[in-house]
Amino acid sequence: MKDTRKIVADLYALTAALKKLHKHRNFTPDGILVGSLGEVLAEYHYGLKPLPPGTALHDCKKGRKLVQVKTTQRESIQIGDNCDYLLALKLAEDGTIEEWYNGPGHPVWERVKNKTRPKNGLYSVRLNVLRKLMATVPANRRLKREKP
Repeated sequence: MKDTRKIVADLYALTAALKKLHKHRNFTPDGILVGSLGEVLAEYHYGLKPLPPGTALHDCKKGRKLVQVKTTQRESIQIGDNCDYLLALKLAEDGTIEEWYNGPGHPVWERVKNKTRPKNGLYSVRLNVLRKLMATVPANRRLKREKP
């Protein structure tokens, strides 16, 4: 138990250090942590500008495009509504991200909007479905990755 307490203390210290570096995001050790990590990585790699925390539906912007960033470590993401642009990423333990969807949010929303809304209000969309949908998005409709 002593080791567990130390690891938990270290986790909170790390999340506090992340918050200090990225004041515009929260890094609480829960589901928000993965999402916030994905958002700051997307900001860096795609040149996105963060929107204020709590902004409805979108997390960032690039020019006039509003972007919702969804990050997972599993095999699906969850969406609750249609968004302008959707960037779906998978976060690896080494801190790298893999892009599973990059494009307008409408095709993804069309895939789920007629299903019965789950009790939590969020529709689950599998990554393999997102990859197939992304194959239909022309390169000029995707957000350009600016940094490797």
